[in-house]
Amino acid sequence: MDKMFKGIVSRWDVFYNFMLLRVLSYELDLLEVEQLFDLENKVNVSEDAIELIENPAKKIAKKKDIKLEPITNDIERMSYRHDIKQYNFVNQFAYLLYAPLLIAGPVVTFNDYLCQNKNSLPNSAKFKIVYLFRFLFCYLTMEVLLHYTYVVALSKFKAWENLSSYQISMIGLFNLNLIWLKLLIPWRFFRLWSLLDNMDPPENMLRCMSNNFSALQFWRSWHRSFNKWVIRYIYIPLGGSKNRLLASLCVFSFVAIWHDIELKLLLWGWMIVLFLIPEIFLSSFTYKLLGHKPQLYRLVTGAGCVVNVWLMMIANIFGFCLGTDGTKKFLNDLLYTSNGLIFFVVSSGCLFVAIQIMFEIREQEKRAGINAKC
Repeated sequence: MDKMFKGIVSRWDVFYNFMLLRVLSYELDLLEVEQLFDLENKVNVSEDAIELIENPAKKIAKKKDIKLEPITNDIERMSYRHDIKQYNFVNQFAYLLYAPLLIAGPVVTFNDYLCQNKNSLPNSAKFKIVYLFRFLFCYLTMEVLLHYTYVVALSKFKAWENLSSYQISMIGLFNLNLIWLKLLIPWRFFRLWSLLDNMDPPENMLRCMSNNFSALQFWRSWHRSFNKWVIRYIYIPLGGSKNRLLASLCVFSFVAIWHDIELKLLLWGWMIVLFLIPEIFLSSFTYKLLGHKPQLYRLVTGAGCVVNVWLMMIANIFGFCLGTDGTKKFLNDLLYTSNGLIFFVVSSGCLFVAIQIMFEIREQEKRAGINAKC
């Protein structure tokens, strides 16, 4: 069967992954509304019973008339309680087959789609033009990198025999940036198309790949629309932060299977959860211990984040760039040669400074009322 003709688009099953998310979103949003509808129509039902299903975000959203004013908060849009008649075949198929987001997303939940379909968000022409230029800049950046740097060829043909630790690390770094751009460009293209149609899906890549010091925050910003989807439909129903370990395990298991049904991907998902546990524990412990001393807390956290960044870089270099042989050579040169140790110390110092800048960027965002949580 695998060798049979699969049509013009041979890998149609990959595109179906996003269709699956939309199908599940419609069904789960409909199920939620039906449960609330049944509860409200029962005699002597208490308001507390309804509150077990209906969260505060829904109550806020329910008070607004989306025909009069758009809901700018994406959490409210995702949990907005529409009239049950809106969950019909016409809206379902319009949502499932919405052209700009059909192939690769970003993923929009059914409730969010209905909200924006009734009343578009107030995105100005200036915002769309700026977003167009941002997209073009990213596209040209990738063209320049592919034209003038040959890191992909170097990693594919394992041409790193006589290279230093610094040079190998640069191969890995630029490879990772190219992977980031490779995913960023189509996602931004389809989001731009959607914005031109007055539909505002989530931005899938909130930050540059190099602007990350936390694995937990990295996964919040990477493929953010999918992250929001799994939080709404898997993480929160399983208990959220009250049951973080089990919920995270289920989330990454689903993410792995969603990408492809392979054991190595499932193991990859479970390993991510194992890597996240120490970060969650240590960050919480450090805050309790030094949270009352902001300056010291920031310095200690920065030092811990340097270790975190090294671990993330090595893991990604192993998985996406150098493989087993290249990573072994890199670590051997890094830790067992004088030049490698000098590079390790100097680069760790540079990372520490860069992480302090990342901290300040996020603090500046908070002062401006922006809390991206990544």
